[in-house]
Amino acid sequence: MIQTMTQIEIKPAPYYNNPQLVIKYGLQPHKMFIGGRGVGKTTIIADEVIKYLSAMPRGKVSLNGLTYFHIRTKSLPPIIDHWERLGLYRDIHYFVGRKAPSNLKWPESYQPPLDYANCIHFFNGFVLEFNSFDRPEMARSGSYDGLIFDEATKLKKYAIDSDVMPANRGNVDRFGHLYFHHGTLLLGSMPLSSEGDWVFEYEALQTKLPHRYMYLEASAYENIKILGENYFRDLKRTLPTVIYNLEVLNKRRSQNVNKFYPLLSEKMHGYAGCYDYSYYDRIHQDPTKQPVQDSRGDGDCYKNEPLSVSFDFGSTQNCIVVAQMHNDAREMPIIKNFFVENETLKTVVNKFITYYEYHPTKEVYLYGGSDGRRKNDAASRQTYFDDVTEMLTKAGWEVYLRAELYEAPHMDKFQFWHKFLMGEYNSVPTFRINTVNAYETFFSMENAPILPDEIKKDKRSERNTREPRWKATDLSDAVDNLYYWMFFQSVGPMFAKK
Repeated sequence: MIQTMTQIEIKPAPYYNNPQLVIKYGLQPHKMFIGGRGVGKTTIIADEVIKYLSAMPRGKVSLNGLTYFHIRTKSLPPIIDHWERLGLYRDIHYFVGRKAPSNLKWPESYQPPLDYANCIHFFNGFVLEFNSFDRPEMARSGSYDGLIFDEATKLKKYAIDSDVMPANRGNVDRFGHLYFHHGTLLLGSMPLSSEGDWVFEYEALQTKLPHRYMYLEASAYENIKILGENYFRDLKRTLPTVIYNLEVLNKRRSQNVNKFYPLLSEKMHGYAGCYDYSYYDRIHQDPTKQPVQDSRGDGDCYKNEPLSVSFDFGSTQNCIVVAQMHNDAREMPIIKNFFVENETLKTVVNKFITYYEYHPTKEVYLYGGSDGRRKNDAASRQTYFDDVTEMLTKAGWEVYLRAELYEAPHMDKFQFWHKFLMGEYNSVPTFRINTVNAYETFFSMENAPILPDEIKKDKRSERNTREPRWKATDLSDAVDNLYYWMFFQSVGPMFAKK
């Protein structure tokens, strides 16, 4: 027997906060909600879907998100949890990623999808179809009775306007009497850059057409009954202030920090050289007055440990940072850097080979940006990483490539460094830097700015021909490509502190 909404008892939700109630009972068909992290946006989505499926059997609504993976792993779990609280159960009242079994004889939507892989099929024929914004053009051929956008401030407005909004059409003869038919619900957090500021247009639309448009902002504190005080206390301690204000308190950007590594401190993270004076005594040399030729007298270069090296590649510069794990001190310092300007990659690699010629443990963990997987030049069949590996191997080194295939977002790296430089995580070593052998790297990090209207590393220094290239952000990028990929999974409020 086909079930209808009148035959299913929808239980009352255990709790709604104020912004959730405003959205739930607002009569405007088009709603924009900008809320702090944890305010309960997915509960709003869950209720919106129930509203649609209750009133529009065999209708179809689009749930739009960053990627299919994000929708399935981030958006859906709390939505499903809320549905279960209300009495709607998976594989009883709906099926995710597949059509209901034929023996149930459930109806399909009026315009059924041919493939249910990215759909939820409900008992009354209603379908919730996912659309991914890494392929927004896929929505062009669709026809929907409503649109829901999760993480709206991170979606591209031109893709929403040109690819998705035109698909909000059809079934006027069936559902046109409903005030919310062909409605839109957009939810997100406060924009971190000017690219997301288009959402504020809805505030003006609400003033001009209040019966059609709703615009609402709310801090995560609106949901403190569910989140608890510790949620805010922990996030305030672990997040940069600018991020906490934006993503938790939901405050609009007013001013920005001016450094990409604001917690970097020479006093806390630096050390002024480290020499094995027993070696220099044997060769009758003062390393503080005479040039150091190789690593044999470096007290911070452990002879029986491998080296971790990270590159930043370029047509006009190439640079390397060298780091090493010091398990006895629970530290991983940058112990050396190399750089060349208007020289070939081979030149800087040879600098490394010469300096570490006598290092007894010829093992290297190789890191770098994803551009290292590009061909070195138009005539070459090998990538930058291939060339580095070949040169080091010929010099007797065992090379283990650890570089990732893609670049991490600047925001992720910014938050990582804020937490990592605090040095309060038992799961990771402390960051240190030799301000003699890696002075240029410290300078590059200390002076790396962020863009004025966006939390993104400002790399314009790399185009400044009036300054030496080592003063630009290249070396700091090499540091990012090493430490972020080694430790980003181990820093966060969910891990134990000292």
